[in-house]
Amino acid sequence: MIKTTFLKYTVLALGICLALPSVAAPLDTGGLRLDKVVLVMRHGIRPATDTAALQSWSAKPWPAFDVADGQLTDHGRAAIVLLGQWQRGLLDSLGLFKAGQCPPVQAAYVWSSPVARTQATSAALVQGMFPGCNVAVNHAQKNQDRLFHATENGLAPLDPARTKAAILHAMGGSLDAARERYAAPVLAMQQVVGVPSTCEQKTCALSEQPWALKEKNGVVKLSSPLGVGAGMSETFRMQYAEGLPLDQVAFGQGRSAEEVSRLMALRSAKYALSNHVPYIAQRGASQLLGQILLALQPTAAGSPPGTQWLAFVGHDTNIAQLRTLLGFDWKIAEYPENDAAPGGTLLFERWVDDHTGAQFVSVAYVAQSMDQLRSLSDAPPYQVQYPGYAGKALMPLKGFVAEMEKRIDPSATEVQHYLGQ
Repeated sequence: MIKTTFLKYTVLALGICLALPSVAAPLDTGGLRLDKVVLVMRHGIRPATDTAALQSWSAKPWPAFDVADGQLTDHGRAAIVLLGQWQRGLLDSLGLFKAGQCPPVQAAYVWSSPVARTQATSAALVQGMFPGCNVAVNHAQKNQDRLFHATENGLAPLDPARTKAAILHAMGGSLDAARERYAAPVLAMQQVVGVPSTCEQKTCALSEQPWALKEKNGVVKLSSPLGVGAGMSETFRMQYAEGLPLDQVAFGQGRSAEEVSRLMALRSAKYALSNHVPYIAQRGASQLLGQILLALQPTAAGSPPGTQWLAFVGHDTNIAQLRTLLGFDWKIAEYPENDAAPGGTLLFERWVDDHTGAQFVSVAYVAQSMDQLRSLSDAPPYQVQYPGYAGKALMPLKGFVAEMEKRIDPSATEVQHYLGQ
């Protein structure tokens, strides 16, 4: 019954593509006090995680960043600091913290993915929000993290048959349907990067890479042009956000945020066939959503640290899977719809009515635009408000928790342990 309800809701939520706002209307919280914030943030700007893999499908040399593959850049660090400063100013204005002061002991806690770029992002966020304060960045050991990497590290393995069926459904019923649907953006990417004269593959043309669903050791993977194409798309976005010369961004084809966004179609396609697939998202994000729900409720055994401000810093996969579980669609500036931007953040805020004791929850997605990232603008980021599971953006806490628990797969959850408690 739980799975049926979740899938029915998700089909409805994801099947309606309306024009989405870039910036939310102000949330009416009159008479309420903010007393808790839980956020999930994606790491900031980085180079490609494997430039050599992109190069193997390209005739043109990829420009280098100033840091090694997959690491947070100095520019990216500065952008996260600005995002932290904005958030601190907002929380000070709402009375969660006292302006210019360090938070009280045990009032702020950060739990990061063990990957280096997320730890560096966490440190930058703390620098922006709590400069000079003793707020530590905590994380699990590598290969033991089952919060941000639940599926990869064995907490939520995917059933091969269900995975194949879910991906094929997202494709429109067949590999041929997907190949036809994405043929144009694959060819467009090939025209941007060129075709290498020699390669280790049977064919050097991205558009001629075969499509297949392959199973190995119980793990199903999609073999197609989307994997490397999505990596190229994301790297173009990172080049622009990093401030690389425009003649280097997408080999001169990304001279504006709009041009870069048009080159991100393969990234959107990859996510449509992976982390935005309801079954895959439910398995991958149930543990994280469960921890968020525990954090929003009165502290109990096995709950996350009961701090006023709690940050989970992870990856775009975490944002994408949570978005799917929530049924939350957004459009930020020039980014493609439902894109998980560098530093993009899901904000869960708990509000209380001090007269009645009633508690409420609001959820928003916050991100700096590509131009804000590129120029290191200190302007407020873009924000889209979650419309609520029942059409109300300000949701009773108990109702929100009950609704979200229906969307969690209990077999993909476990007791989470945190350092420093």
